[in-house]
Amino acid sequence: MRFVFKTLLVSALMCLLCAGMALATDITRECLVTAPGSQSAWAKAADGRYDSAWTYKRQQDCVLTLQAPPGTREGGLYVCFQTEPEEMAVKSGGREIYRRQGAGLAHRYVPFAGDEPLTLELRGGKDGVSISEFRVFSGAQPPDWVQRWQSPLTRADLLIIVAHPDDELLWMGGAIPYYALERGKRVAVAYMTCASRLRRSELLNGLWTAGVCNYPFIGSFRDASKNGVKSVQAAWGGEDKAAAHVTRLIRQLQPQVVLTHDLRGEYGHPAHIVTARAVLKALEASADARQFPDSAAQHGVWDVPKAYLHLYGENPIVMPWQQPIAARGGKTALQVCADAFEQHRSADPIYKVVDYGRYSPTRFGLYRSLVGPDVQGDDFFEHLNERE
Repeated sequence: MRFVFKTLLVSALMCLLCAGMALATDITRECLVTAPGSQSAWAKAADGRYDSAWTYKRQQDCVLTLQAPPGTREGGLYVCFQTEPEEMAVKSGGREIYRRQGAGLAHRYVPFAGDEPLTLELRGGKDGVSISEFRVFSGAQPPDWVQRWQSPLTRADLLIIVAHPDDELLWMGGAIPYYALERGKRVAVAYMTCASRLRRSELLNGLWTAGVCNYPFIGSFRDASKNGVKSVQAAWGGEDKAAAHVTRLIRQLQPQVVLTHDLRGEYGHPAHIVTARAVLKALEASADARQFPDSAAQHGVWDVPKAYLHLYGENPIVMPWQQPIAARGGKTALQVCADAFEQHRSADPIYKVVDYGRYSPTRFGLYRSLVGPDVQGDDFFEHLNERE
């Protein structure tokens, strides 16, 4: 089946031009595509919605071909998967320009050069493969909202560990944009749960908007929060399983600073509480090779220099998230965070990113320090030396 497919433009997250280089234009509607199935089925990949998708259900290879309009000399494919392929290859006129095996990258950008037809070869897993968003661009520099993810960090300066997508924005405030964009720190974000593939796309959109360019760590714990702390602990396989997961992350990334939830779960959310407890247990375990020895054998041990908890009453610190972020046109860290939260369109609309109130994301406490107490009181990295 060969057809020209139409698309709705995704709202741009940012409209800045790169210095000396015009942004690429969306030419999706001008492209000829061959794809298995009907035209109406493929249209779901180009309708501007992450909750609909073109799906190929077979556990075998499928092939899509694309012909850009005449005159296209360079550009890129932006593919957002609802169900990721076991393997993806892109060929330009028979010459391979991209190959990736395994899942773990839901949004992918593949640049191309020349006007030869492109071929996408996708190998489906047990659930097949599905594409929720598909875009084609002409030009060397894609719009800023197009995500070009780098591999997950192997070393982090700041590790933020939260229960669910959007918690890193609601409760940790401007930490991501301030430290990632303004301070140039390596910021890793880890989620214990992700309830759906829609939520995964939203969290990626949010993180990219906030300034994260290394793919996050998305846990596989089930989002079971309706029946209290014990219910969450049981659903997560017990306290030790959650703590082992966090310990592995800490040993792998060797962060200078760890940041996580309020011990009371902000407004009492049991998954937030279980996450905070797992982090505290992991902070003690990560330096002891006798605890969770499998990850110690793989990554070695690590004693985290500093750890902060949201709303922690001891050694309090109030973070000034009103700093302007040069990379975001002078918007404050909190404003950038609010823009990022808007990408979580399926989230409860009662929540807002604000710097006031009982659960203000500006208020933290220093839970652990190997470098002495904070004096300045407005920097998670106080007393820590810069490192390569």
